[in-house]
Amino acid sequence: MLKLVVQFNSRLPQTVRKNMGSPSLNNRTGRFANSAQVSNVIMTPQGFPSVGYTYQKEPYQVFEDGVGLEPWANGQRDPRDLINRSIREIAAELAIGRIYTRRV
Repeated sequence: MLKLVVQFNSRLPQTVRKNMGSPSLNNRTGRFANSAQVSNVIMTPQGFPSVGYTYQKEPYQVFEDGVGLEPWANGQRDPRDLINRSIREIAAELAIGRIYTRRV
């Protein structure tokens, strides 16, 4: 599992940066993309990997649905969606089938 964490973390900032753009978050300084990090990978009871990730919550958590307020949290800028999509893209490159993602 540690090998998967290293593989995800080596590719995650570039993949997040590539997936950024309107109407989602836009890449200006690279600070958000560089803050995305896989913290652990555990196996679920069904045998699928569950990828735990984190990012710099201050100031980017304001864009999360359910946490932030309009106009920032508008359903299209949620950083969790952007990181989930990026992790799934990397998992597909690594030929990992079904995975779960969770913010820790």
